[in-house]
Amino acid sequence: MTARPVLAVTGATGFIGQALLDAAFADNWQPRILARRYPRDCLMPGRVIEVVPGDLNDSVALGKLVDGATAIVHLAGLIKALHAREFLTANAGGTERILRAAQAVNPAAAFLYVSSLAAREADLSPYAASKWASEEKVRELAGSRPWAIIRPPAVYGPGDTATLPLFRAAHRGLLPYPAPPNARVSLIHVDDLVAVFLAMLRQLQSGGLPSGYLAEIDDGYPGGHDWTGMLAALRQAVGHPIRSLRLPRWLVLPVAATNALLCRLRGRADVFVPAKLAELYHADWAVTPSELPKIVGWQPRFDLEKGFSNTFRWYRDHSLIT
Repeated sequence: MTARPVLAVTGATGFIGQALLDAAFADNWQPRILARRYPRDCLMPGRVIEVVPGDLNDSVALGKLVDGATAIVHLAGLIKALHAREFLTANAGGTERILRAAQAVNPAAAFLYVSSLAAREADLSPYAASKWASEEKVRELAGSRPWAIIRPPAVYGPGDTATLPLFRAAHRGLLPYPAPPNARVSLIHVDDLVAVFLAMLRQLQSGGLPSGYLAEIDDGYPGGHDWTGMLAALRQAVGHPIRSLRLPRWLVLPVAATNALLCRLRGRADVFVPAKLAELYHADWAVTPSELPKIVGWQPRFDLEKGFSNTFRWYRDHSLIT
């Protein structure tokens, strides 16, 4: 029996990471993951996952993670912090450490860095700046290995806790949302996103995707979605009318500032702070179309209506919305 190729993954215990593990098994990969604690949520009967204890600060663990791997997906990243400098330390620093470990023990493995659409707006927030800096580390340290960078937009789907409040509010029938009046937002269902990851790795290995390729990706809806379309898809998903209220930035800013102060007092980070508002109220989060889908032979399975309905059913089935 031929051994499965090893796929080394950081960030595997998160929402996107768990979807990637499911897809990787279906695509005949043997996942090997980095985890601080025993990842019970990632383990299921009938499949074996290699677990390397440690984190992105542990160079020895990173070496074990990537040693002998056919491909590496660097998905881990910090999305909330008490201090701005923590984003750069964790995201750019972690990217540098895994690349240096890979260069030392496995200079040939294909490398996919999962960045963010925020990276193209590096001046917008500390998080956005850290994702751009992480991309720069990949360009600097990837070496001669085949590598690529992908910038997902907002990702949703079964297992996502970030968009759960949106669906809960829609289910209740009243949905306040923070956004500028002319916002355009690209989205992608998590299952479609991880399918892109694996398609890119296959093409990187075969030479079909040129090394150093950078692409933004979404669900294929031209120019991104506006809130009118998103609200219509939510109405279809929950099955009843929704009253909506767009929250202007001046109204939300005091709430975010108060939350940031409470975070510092408690010593516990949260996403909803003033720096995040710069991202939420940025008007253009529509992806730039690329040739990536054609190159890797991929197309999205979920449009917004199908994707939102799929996500809402998952929340209901798991008693997260009642």
